[in-house]
Amino acid sequence: MRTRWKRRARAARWPAGMGIAGWRWLRRSRRVSRRRLRAGALPEAGQFPRRDGARMQGARQGVGPSFQRRYIVQITGSPLTPAQLITRLGDDLNAASPVEIAVFDKTSGGSRRLKADDEYVVHMPGPWNCPVRVVERTPVSFRFATLRGHMEAGEIEFRVAEGRDGGLVFMIESWARSGDRLAELLYAKVGIAKEMQLHMWSHFCMRVAELSGGRMAGEVEVQTERREVPETGRRRRPVARAVEAVFTRGFALAARRLRNRPLHPNGLVVDAVLRLHGTSQRWGVPLLDDQTELRGKARLSRALGLPSALPDVLGLALRWTRPEAETDDRETAELLLATTGRTILGRHLLRPTNQWSPAFYGSLLAYRVGDRRVLLGAVARGTRRTPADLATLARALRERPLLFDLVVATESGPWERFGDLRLTGPPHSDEREPMRFNPTLHPIPELHPAGLFQQIRGTTYAAVQRAASPRAGRGSVRRRSRAPRRMRRRYADLHRLSLNFDPRQHDMERSEKGWHVDDYRQQLPPEPPGPPVSGGSWEVARRLVRNYEYADPAVIRRICRSGPPEPGRDMLLEARFYGLRFHLGLRVGGVVDTTIEKNGRQARVWGWNYQTLEGHLERGQMSQEVRKWLDTGEVEFHIHVFSQGASASHPVVRLGFLIFGRYMQLKFYKRACRRMRTLTVSALADPDHAPTDRGRWH
Repeated sequence: MRTRWKRRARAARWPAGMGIAGWRWLRRSRRVSRRRLRAGALPEAGQFPRRDGARMQGARQGVGPSFQRRYIVQITGSPLTPAQLITRLGDDLNAASPVEIAVFDKTSGGSRRLKADDEYVVHMPGPWNCPVRVVERTPVSFRFATLRGHMEAGEIEFRVAEGRDGGLVFMIESWARSGDRLAELLYAKVGIAKEMQLHMWSHFCMRVAELSGGRMAGEVEVQTERREVPETGRRRRPVARAVEAVFTRGFALAARRLRNRPLHPNGLVVDAVLRLHGTSQRWGVPLLDDQTELRGKARLSRALGLPSALPDVLGLALRWTRPEAETDDRETAELLLATTGRTILGRHLLRPTNQWSPAFYGSLLAYRVGDRRVLLGAVARGTRRTPADLATLARALRERPLLFDLVVATESGPWERFGDLRLTGPPHSDEREPMRFNPTLHPIPELHPAGLFQQIRGTTYAAVQRAASPRAGRGSVRRRSRAPRRMRRRYADLHRLSLNFDPRQHDMERSEKGWHVDDYRQQLPPEPPGPPVSGGSWEVARRLVRNYEYADPAVIRRICRSGPPEPGRDMLLEARFYGLRFHLGLRVGGVVDTTIEKNGRQARVWGWNYQTLEGHLERGQMSQEVRKWLDTGEVEFHIHVFSQGASASHPVVRLGFLIFGRYMQLKFYKRACRRMRTLTVSALADPDHAPTDRGRWH
């Protein structure tokens, strides 16, 4: 009876308590310092500790993303030691808790003092009572684990340590996910539960400072790290599937009918230099924190291709590579911007305009940094107006660079500059070889796409790029019929596959246990010293490398891909080995088009690499390049491979690859080099001969 009346009394005071909590939150929330904990601080869900015992609700039983949070307060002038303060707190948790919204009741345990295996219920307004169990107790800390029925799934620890200046540091640290879908909605989507939690534990920290007999040094600091957890065994939500189907099928149909991009069909490609200097705060994102210079390419375009006299949504697409990894796709990143507004509402809306500069280009869709959402933007500088047509833009870029300020903001915060962008000519059209972008395949490190439309973005881009073909390849419609229908279906599904290895875990220039590194070089007919000669050996070899012509046709019977090599573009090879047929999925990693310096010598280099997808017989990366040494005129073809056998599911295939796989690998590389020289010599002897384009459909 007493317990029943206690519950009724608490329920009656919840409305007033929520009002008090709301008032405190309004007064204090802006004074709480919030920042990201650090990149990669949160462990994977599989690394959370396993706790035995009845009714345990660990992080593995939760839903949605996982969070690591720290609430830290510095205390000065306290006469207590860390052990004395943690003992005082454990004797009466309600002395620090904001009892207007959270009351601790001990439900299991003999004495008043907090001990291991004690159980508590935290009574809160709403559909949850939050049961917890003490799983660890040390002289300076104690830790709770959540039990079945809690709104979270994970653990939370309270600890006290000595500060550097002789004071105390009190910290609350949690590792948790939402306990169910409703809790996830209120916490990660709506944010009400997150703000209630922030108020509860920041108030708890302030009260602990008072209990210590000292005073706070500064304000409570909140550090957060967020990690997305793959939903294994769960189907995607119906709304996401429906929206994805509408976008992918609609844009793919438009691309097939237009035989081109449905949006941003024509554009200009220029050189881009990003100079980064960081902001006033640390985000845990290299792009926003580093002080460096990045070089890459940019494409400027009109979204609908309307007549130049009419306003249109203008696009600015960026692709760059970190300077220390010019041939490494791991460091290739892409960012797509379009003209939007700058206000809190306008930054989420496209804005047609009739001038390239001055103008504001925003990312439109948000990225997640820790538990915050941010948007990126570029502000075109200059007082001179540049009308929004490609011809005027080309003339302007030949006269002077186009300059931008790179900016970042939270969804409701002010814009802050973190670098500048410089676009320089001469510009060139990509009509013959379209420059394709897919930021899902080439993300910016530590910037995670947020929201439904970001989730379907990659699938939509992949569908459009499969459906569209270059205008120059008008005969590709006929070529498509020559590819077996089954192979075309397999190719269409490649975008759903992931790489069957992690390139970030390996140095592909060095041999590792279980991996092979193969390096082959083939001398080609030389040229006069200096830049490549028009129609010479280097240009012919470049076409052969681009079209994958050097592959032995006795082994590689057919190739499916939608155009020349572009980062993120998929390929499907049909290979024959001893009468057996295999379909091998690949994804283009990076394209190299630059001048390098090696041992004091300069060489003009063009090439690309591909990486193996799930289901391939091998795992690894193959790079193919053609080089011309500018001092001597020597031209060479270069193959570099980092590979190992993949785990095939069929025992016969596994045995066959074990016996013949390595032999066929080396045979393929040697034949590729011989074929490359033969085709180059033949093309030079017959100027009217042009290598056939095996890069589309066969």
